[in-house]
Amino acid sequence: MLIYEVTKSFPPEERYALTSQIRRSSRSVCLNLREAWAKRRYQAHFISKLTDCDGENSETASSLDFAHD
Repeated sequence: MLIYEVTKSFPPEERYALTSQIRRSSRSVCLNLREAWAKRRYQAHFISKLTDCDGENSETASSLDFAHD
């Protein structure tokens, strides 16, 4: 939820590009993690979803770095 609070202060011209992307990728981390947990009995699916989480987390971090700079 902190992501939503931080991105509220982004410039209006970034509302549909950077702000939206950061919010979507950060939300995707949580959604993929929940899906991974639901499929934890199936190792390949579980690992695949954790890999997706890692990718989305990296995307969020990169976007936040870009916003900071």
